[in-house]
Amino acid sequence: MTTVLLTGASSFTGLWFAEALAHEGWRVVAPLRRAKGDYTGLRAERVERLTLSAERVFEAPVDSPTFRDLIGSVRPALLAHHAADIPGYRDPDYDVEAGVARNMAGMAEAIAAFAAAGGQAVLATGTYFESGEGGGHEAASPYGLSKALTNAAQRELAQAAGLGFGKFVIPAPFGPWEEGRLVWSLFQAWTQGRSAEIRTPDYVRDHVPVPYLARAYAEAAGRMLEPGAERAFRPSGYVERIGDFARRVARHVRMQTDMACEIVEHPQSAFPEPLRRANSEPCLGDDDHQAFWDIYIDYYEDVRGRGLLHATAA
Repeated sequence: MTTVLLTGASSFTGLWFAEALAHEGWRVVAPLRRAKGDYTGLRAERVERLTLSAERVFEAPVDSPTFRDLIGSVRPALLAHHAADIPGYRDPDYDVEAGVARNMAGMAEAIAAFAAAGGQAVLATGTYFESGEGGGHEAASPYGLSKALTNAAQRELAQAAGLGFGKFVIPAPFGPWEEGRLVWSLFQAWTQGRSAEIRTPDYVRDHVPVPYLARAYAEAAGRMLEPGAERAFRPSGYVERIGDFARRVARHVRMQTDMACEIVEHPQSAFPEPLRRANSEPCLGDDDHQAFWDIYIDYYEDVRGRGLLHATAA
C-alpha cells in the first residue's frame, strides 16, 4: 500500500480528500497541527471522522521535529500539502509577506526530510485566485498573491531536491462538512424565515461539489507518481454567477424541505475582485448529481437540528 502524508486533513476539503485517497487504496497519514482536545465544534467532528480513512498524528505542524520524524517513520511516496494559512484571507489588507512566511515555515526542512526518506513527489494546493490561475494573469487578492508566491517557493524546493511537483487548484467547493461559507449563510436566512441576501451576485465563480473535487484530487495524487514533468490540476464545476448558483441551491432545497428559500439580489456596482474566475477541467461528469444534493441538504438539516447554524458565515 502506497503512503501519502496529507496535511490540512481537519479542514472541510481535507477530510474529503483523505476519504477519497483511502477509497483509492492509499495509506493516508494525517499530521494535525494541534492536540486532539484543542479541536472544537464541527472541526472536532471532522477530526473524529478522520479515523475512518486516515492515521491521525496530533501536534505535528509542518515546522516541527515531530513532522520530520513522522516522514522518516512512515516514508511516504507523496507529500500532499493541503494545509495553508487562511485567517483573514478575504481581507483587502491581508499581509502577503507574513502569509508567505507562515505558509513556508518549516517547508525547506520538511521537503529535505521527505527527499531523504525516498519520497517521490509533492502535491501542493493552490487557489484559482492566484496569479495565472482561474483565467486571470494577476492575483485576484492579496491572499491569492501569497498563495502564488508560496507555491512558487515550494516548487523550487521540490525541484532542487529532485522531486516531482504538482499543484491542485481549488475553485469554490461546497458540500457536507463545510461551515461558514456561502450556502451556510443561505441556510441561516432560510431557517429563520428570511430571504437570503446576495450582495455580489454578478461575480462568476466556479462552484464544485466537494465529492467530485475529492475524486479529482485522488486522481491527481495517483498521477503524481507517474513519470513526467511538473503537473497542474484545475477541476471545474458549475461556472455561473453567484446569484444563479444561490438560486440553484434554493431549487434543490425547496424540493426536500418546507422552506421558501427566497433570494434577494442586491445590485452590484463595486468589483474589487475580477468579474470571472474559473478553472478549466470539468469534473462533474454527465449524471444529475442528485445523490450529492440529497446528502448535502441532509447535512444542513442535521446542522440546523443541532442548533449549530449560529456561526457567522465567511
